[in-house]
Amino acid sequence: MKFLNASAPTFSTRVIASFVNEHFDLVGDYKSLYSERDQNFHLRSGDGTQWVVKIGNADEDPANIDCQFKALLHLQHAAPALPLPRLLRTSTGAEHANIEGDDGRAHLLYIFSFLEGEIASKRILKPKDFASIGAMIARLQRGLSGFFHAAAGNRQLLWDVREAEVFRSKLPLLGSFASEAEAILNRFTSDIMPKLAALRAQVIHGDVHGHNLILDAEKQITGIIDFGDMFHGPAILDLSNALADFVHETDDLTGLWTALVRGYHSIQRIEAAELDVLFDLAVMRELVTLLITETRKAETPDQPNYIADSGFGSKQGLEKILTIGRERATAIFAAAASLAAPVATSSLETLVERRKKVMGQRPYVFYDPPLHIVRGEGAFLFDSEGRGYLDCYNNVPIVGHCNARIVGAISAQARILNTNTRYMGEQVLEYAERLGDLTGGKLTACAFVNSGSEANDIAWRMAKAWTGHRGFITQEFAYHGITEAIDAISPSAMRKGTLPPHVRTILAPDGYRGIHKHGTPDLGARYAEDIDHAIHSFAAAGIEPAALIIDSAFMTNGILEPCPGYVREVMHRVHRAGGLLIADEVQSGFGRMGDHFWGYMHHDVTPDFVTIGKPAGNGHPIGVVLTRPEILDHFCEQTAFFSTFGGNNVSCAAGLAVLDEIAERDLISHANEVGQYFKSGLKSLQAKFSMIGDVRGMGLAFGVELVKDHKTLTPAPDETSRFINALRDQGVLAGSEGVHGNIIKMRPPLIFTKENADLALSAMRKAFAHIA
Repeated sequence: MKFLNASAPTFSTRVIASFVNEHFDLVGDYKSLYSERDQNFHLRSGDGTQWVVKIGNADEDPANIDCQFKALLHLQHAAPALPLPRLLRTSTGAEHANIEGDDGRAHLLYIFSFLEGEIASKRILKPKDFASIGAMIARLQRGLSGFFHAAAGNRQLLWDVREAEVFRSKLPLLGSFASEAEAILNRFTSDIMPKLAALRAQVIHGDVHGHNLILDAEKQITGIIDFGDMFHGPAILDLSNALADFVHETDDLTGLWTALVRGYHSIQRIEAAELDVLFDLAVMRELVTLLITETRKAETPDQPNYIADSGFGSKQGLEKILTIGRERATAIFAAAASLAAPVATSSLETLVERRKKVMGQRPYVFYDPPLHIVRGEGAFLFDSEGRGYLDCYNNVPIVGHCNARIVGAISAQARILNTNTRYMGEQVLEYAERLGDLTGGKLTACAFVNSGSEANDIAWRMAKAWTGHRGFITQEFAYHGITEAIDAISPSAMRKGTLPPHVRTILAPDGYRGIHKHGTPDLGARYAEDIDHAIHSFAAAGIEPAALIIDSAFMTNGILEPCPGYVREVMHRVHRAGGLLIADEVQSGFGRMGDHFWGYMHHDVTPDFVTIGKPAGNGHPIGVVLTRPEILDHFCEQTAFFSTFGGNNVSCAAGLAVLDEIAERDLISHANEVGQYFKSGLKSLQAKFSMIGDVRGMGLAFGVELVKDHKTLTPAPDETSRFINALRDQGVLAGSEGVHGNIIKMRPPLIFTKENADLALSAMRKAFAHIA
């Protein structure tokens, strides 16, 4: 524990300069560099060469420093391609010189070559960068595999998690977190420590993080520094330490861990026994670091606390790790490790032919050629070759692919009970009550089905039953589902034929391409007037409107931003005509548009029905109609409505887990913040690429319209198709939308981060340049 209260040497620059001149024959300009327990200087000599001058802590065993020297010399021969510092010997050929402090204690002074670049922590790192770091850790480890030094074998290092038990007395410093930390320590001591002795072991660096890596302008690794924490121990500690130490560098912990493990495993195969303890080792590294920072804050508050100031060892970091959990983390690690080699699978051509035989000759697939996706995690999808794609399109997994909370809820409930609502049960009631509360208590009656299509179908039947009318109003190029009744009011799905007699369409409030442009006074009211034509047309045919259905985000019409007053006015007009308003929230609800849970709230209305599907269960089949109790009761008086799977235990468990995930992670605010950041980036692209005519959207729903001419607004569907495929080639997935097929549609999960946004924007920039 002697470095728990680290006190670095404090020699003056003048003294060091004189000493170095005497013993190394170097003169030049000195600049102080921070070190946790040593004293470092950057020296630029008269001939322009650069060096790092290090004065070791007097408490450091000289044998440990000798271990560093010998390790670097070993690597110089065993792995000459590694970007490592080289030792400069003294004028007499020694590896170091002794310098005495004012207190009479001896310090070792030694000099390494200076490695050009910038420390990794000052750069924004992407998954590919972390993959390179993981591979570099493994390369360094391989280079050290044949090295041994007695000091490394005998060392009791503060940062070695195997010494964690010595921190037990420091647990009270964690306050309210102390009891949970004690439980972690107890489990580590009893369950994990006995397993470590059986793991492959060697001398390791033990401290590869963002402050010990040097990057060039292209973020290539140009240096690995600070071998002061080397020890002999389980090889996997190199990776587990990095998994913990990089936590504060990213919001996308799953992406970080996947990339690090994949990179490491591509060079150094991870064994099953190592995989089994990897998460626990990362947890303990973060906890040990936290205990060190808290001890230093309490016992030496006047001394610099480099690791705390740099973000290492924080409660937030530890909670971030613990939130993922051991089971999910191990699954992430296992999946990442398997990606190092391609998965043996049928060729894409074979799959396409098989699909045509059993699913029809017209495959409805994304991209050309289509993707063979085998796994999802967070904001990413992975194909059969192991390549990851940032998913900016699929709105179904609203809280991320294979979300641990949702998967856990489904799995746990499936082991207990899954039956229908003809039996009493609490889950379906809790779910219904929570959904009703989210409407402000205005729509509290629920009918449970299995999809958004079914929900819209039942809402339509309820509207007809309540009003006694049979007219249905929808928007041009809308989409609301696949049942016969709902396909009839989904013009975007029609390839042939005309709308049935009981359906009328109205204009979408498109201020960019529509008949009324942005800047027109009372734009919303002008567009709302169009519903009068539908109502009058119905009247001429002896029909009265039962319902108007609106997707609050106008997704298939190009993801239009809310037009002030529009929805409120069309609702008033349809109400006056005796009809009801159905808010199709399948795509726009659950915080997708930011600020509010429901999309309709952006229009300042309360509809008569809310319908949900896809994202409600994060992909698990579930659909719900929310309405007023009197409407549901009237409907049930006329028909014996029941859905066998609607409201089943497993579906409700998934639905409740989605609500918990959104609330506890504050994902609506997150979507708003990241959405604004992403939209700003899209606007920047618009300024650079002339084919971008319009950028629009709210929260994490975006439409980017491509045109050939900004004056005529000539659509660019071919360019849009080429862009979508070029973007796919850059590792980012998006879709196309709109009546002309010229709108890029992006709906990433609510867990989408600013780092994800940067990755998407970079890929879009390259894709636009490719098709320009």
